[in-house]
Amino acid sequence: MLDTLKHSLPERAWRVPYGGGVQEQARFLAEHPVGDGRGYVFASESANWVPVSQAGWRVYWCRQGQVPVGTMELPPVALEGSVRSMLRSFWGVDVADKRLVGDLLLGRRQHTGTVLYVTSGSGGVGKSTSSRRLCERAAAMGVSSLLVDANPLQSSQRNFFGGRSLLDVRTISDWTPGDERAQHGANQGRRFGVAYDLTFAPETGQSVPWSRYADFIMAARRLWQFVVVDLDRISPVDLDDTGTAAGALVTPSVVSGDLVLVPVKLGMQTQRDAMNLLAAFPRHGLPNECVGVKEVLPIGMEEHAPYDYAPYGTYLGAERQSVEAERRIEQCASNWADMNLDPVRERVLAWALPDRGFDPARYMPKERRKGLWGRKRK
Repeated sequence: MLDTLKHSLPERAWRVPYGGGVQEQARFLAEHPVGDGRGYVFASESANWVPVSQAGWRVYWCRQGQVPVGTMELPPVALEGSVRSMLRSFWGVDVADKRLVGDLLLGRRQHTGTVLYVTSGSGGVGKSTSSRRLCERAAAMGVSSLLVDANPLQSSQRNFFGGRSLLDVRTISDWTPGDERAQHGANQGRRFGVAYDLTFAPETGQSVPWSRYADFIMAARRLWQFVVVDLDRISPVDLDDTGTAAGALVTPSVVSGDLVLVPVKLGMQTQRDAMNLLAAFPRHGLPNECVGVKEVLPIGMEEHAPYDYAPYGTYLGAERQSVEAERRIEQCASNWADMNLDPVRERVLAWALPDRGFDPARYMPKERRKGLWGRKRK
């Protein structure tokens, strides 16, 4: 774990400014006291740490096994957080490392799955369709994917399966908090003719707290490489309210290095809602490198001037709605090719899952050879 932290920091940020072995370094720290709780030491080698702790340093033990006298275990909040959140908390450094500190420390599977929340400030902007198509493409590229329906009021993902019986499917309410086997709350996609797995929202009349969703997502990311969470619209005022999806899921997860995608449908009210939400993200500590933005052009809109989203997140392009796409969505079609939607989907996946083979360039219009009059044709 310490090697992971050191890899992201300049040497002067972590090395004791004194040569020699760990015993000499511990002696140096003991001779340079700090105010109680103002200095931190992350140790994985034995030494006489008692004088160091008596000098005001908090010495955290970063190995498995017996915790030596003079040191203490990492607090649960650190173990459950990401490498990114730890580096940011102690060193003020931002890195795109979503691995969990506890996984590294305990030798568990190091590469936990990527979590992507899909939400917006308005309804009807294509969140559920986007979530589904992202999982379709990721699964087609060999990335094990889980789609979590976290919109219990609408159960949006159920609607895609039309009249098929969903009476005996597993829902989030079937999973027991503390159960590491997240598959107990998921359904294999092949049952529904898709390549990704699904977790449905609870049945009508059942209530599941957002804390259970948070715990389930934590367990799911250990089994699936890509977890897409389809949320309802959220409000800026809810970002610090843990009784809402925004405050219980989006804020703590994205602050710790997970991702959120915000579709912005062009239109006076929908754009206003989206910008109010995006503008609130930095005030709540959501880093813009973890926020993705895609624009959605309504049917009939051909020209538009992209807004500058740089202060809030990464702009991933504009997709165009079409009559054909609307027809396919109504028919609950799966994984159709769409030149108006596919390029942006590929950019979203290349951003969320780098080094997985997603190539936005393959969707760019190709220039043909010069025509009869010397002009290039597309």
